Amino acid sequence: MRAKMEYGIRGLSGSRDGTIFYYHPRLKATLMRRQPTMPHQEMNDTYRDVARNLKALQPSAPYKRNFAIYTSKRRDEDENLLIVSWYNLYIKMMWAMQAKYPSTVDLRTITREQITLQNLPCKTVKAAIEDGLLPPVNGYEILIAEL
Repeated sequence: MRAKMEYGIRGLSGSRDGTIFYYHPRLKATLMRRQPTMPHQEMNDTYRDVARNLKALQPSAPYKRNFAIYTSKRRDEDENLLIVSWYNLYIKMMWAMQAKYPSTVDLRTITREQITLQNLPCKTVKAAIEDGLLPPVNGYEILIAEL
């Protein structure tokens, strides 16, 4: 497949012959990467289950905005930090929480109700920062929207 850009089209997206094309809005560029080919392993199933479960939590819009604000502040404070989106930090925070509280948190089965009942630190960005799951940034005290 030959990729070409037409006038007025923001970006090319799709896949062909083991190559994936996608438009990245923050970089304002079309990126290309190889389609991954991974052998099936049991750990792949675990990561798949965790990813599906974390997506099923469906964070609220204010929580997403707070994470986006936090991500922007992190980028401003450290220019060498390559964070593509707020979702990357969200996932990193959740894995850090499981590592810190292995007897309490299992990301394959965690629910919104469990987060609320056990008052887990992922409930707000501020709580996650104060618990040490995320590095602090200036003005993090206002990031109190709940999951």
